[in-house]
Amino acid sequence: MHNFVPVADNCSYTQNLQNTEGEFFCLIAEQGHYSGRTKPTTTRQGLYTCTLAGELLASINTRDGNEVAEMMHQALEKWHQKRDRAMEVAPSGYNHELHSNRWEYPEDGLVLNLYARDLLRKSGETDPRWNIDRIWFTKDEVRSLIPRNTITGKNYPIPQHLARRIAKLHLVDIVRGESPRWKNEDLKQVKIGFTAQEIADNRIALRLEGTVQNEAPPILYVNPFNHQKVDMPRGIKLQLLGNLIYNQTTEKFEDFDAIAVGSRWGATAFNARFDDLGPEPIGFAFELASDSMIDRTPPQAILPSYFETV
Repeated sequence: MHNFVPVADNCSYTQNLQNTEGEFFCLIAEQGHYSGRTKPTTTRQGLYTCTLAGELLASINTRDGNEVAEMMHQALEKWHQKRDRAMEVAPSGYNHELHSNRWEYPEDGLVLNLYARDLLRKSGETDPRWNIDRIWFTKDEVRSLIPRNTITGKNYPIPQHLARRIAKLHLVDIVRGESPRWKNEDLKQVKIGFTAQEIADNRIALRLEGTVQNEAPPILYVNPFNHQKVDMPRGIKLQLLGNLIYNQTTEKFEDFDAIAVGSRWGATAFNARFDDLGPEPIGFAFELASDSMIDRTPPQAILPSYFETV
């Protein structure tokens, strides 16, 4: 791996950018496994290895680690064949700097890992598959979560736009695949709050509790790969519970262990639920993210309007 510089990005977003970042990604992708494709979809999802100048070395779209390793081996061999050539430069006009007008990592805010998986069913069956997302809060948003002069035993609802961001963009059935985020009109009940349990040494022990219920009408979109049609309502009904510790001096959470459990039903075009419409139990787990590069991966729903969700 030390021979490569890893980069993770959301291709659904990047391939539609009208700037040099989007152009550079499309330059690479159009040399790869989905080059020129418009059907069944225009996605450029996958793994690509390339030179700085935009020359593709190898690419693949797979979840098989052995296949990925073989692709990287092929890319490295091709690179070694090129090593006697003069050092390449990026195409004229390409800007190496990140486009900060999209979004910025909340360095002094709150970043959570969110894990989603199916829970034990009445039949006793469990599905080992799971998925992960991230939730971002800016420093000012974190400050707004905890009021000044917090009183023990009192419940404090979190700002509604932040509760709705969690419910709309993150409490989504992504266990097996991708699902569209909920729309504003799908949010039927969103209530999340903290109760201060203990205050000592400038730290507040908080109890998180809440309820989220989302329901969406039938989606008549036809999956272009398997021709399945989602023709029934979908929804999710969850109870949230957690224990948190907030440091009033640093204005940061030192602990954020929470869960959201309940049931989900229905299916979407790409979440592979056509054989499992439910209702069946589902669970989400929240924890503080580390500062490692992998935990700095942006939320799946990242857009310039992410922090403006209402």
